[in-house]
Amino acid sequence: MSFFAIRPDIGVSTVAVLLKAGFAAAAASAVLPALLALSKPGRPLSGRLKAIGGFFGLAALIAIIALIGAEPGERMSAWTGGGFPWCVVMIPLLATPTAALLAFVLRDLAPTRLRLTGAVLGAVSGGIGAMVYAMYCPMDSVAFVATWYAVGIGLSAAIGALVGSWLLRW
Repeated sequence: MSFFAIRPDIGVSTVAVLLKAGFAAAAASAVLPALLALSKPGRPLSGRLKAIGGFFGLAALIAIIALIGAEPGERMSAWTGGGFPWCVVMIPLLATPTAALLAFVLRDLAPTRLRLTGAVLGAVSGGIGAMVYAMYCPMDSVAFVATWYAVGIGLSAAIGALVGSWLLRW
């Protein structure tokens, strides 16, 4: 909150902000059971990875349905927000403090699948970063949030996979 100004219309758009934050919280919640399973050696993942895929598949379906329901001339603006979707950059940046804290905690739990654990850690952190970004993001389109917030969370997961083996090594 030190670097960004909260939306000036936060009082009027509280419901939209809460829905965006709820979407991000649902993403983090879908990934958290897999992170808990990966945090200690020998725990089975069972259907936890399927739940993650199911969430992102549902997000894609929501975006498609929202775009189909939009007026043809407004679809691109509803999808991209009228410009570059900065949440793709901002969500991973806002996820960084959470990722660092989770990595510090997870190192002591001795995960063995470091790259996968890093990806899941990144996705959880990305969901938390997206919850924070929801207070600043002026775009409230369902297609925008379902697409670009999911991409930002996915990018956080990709970064986590890249640095996970280095950060989580014990």
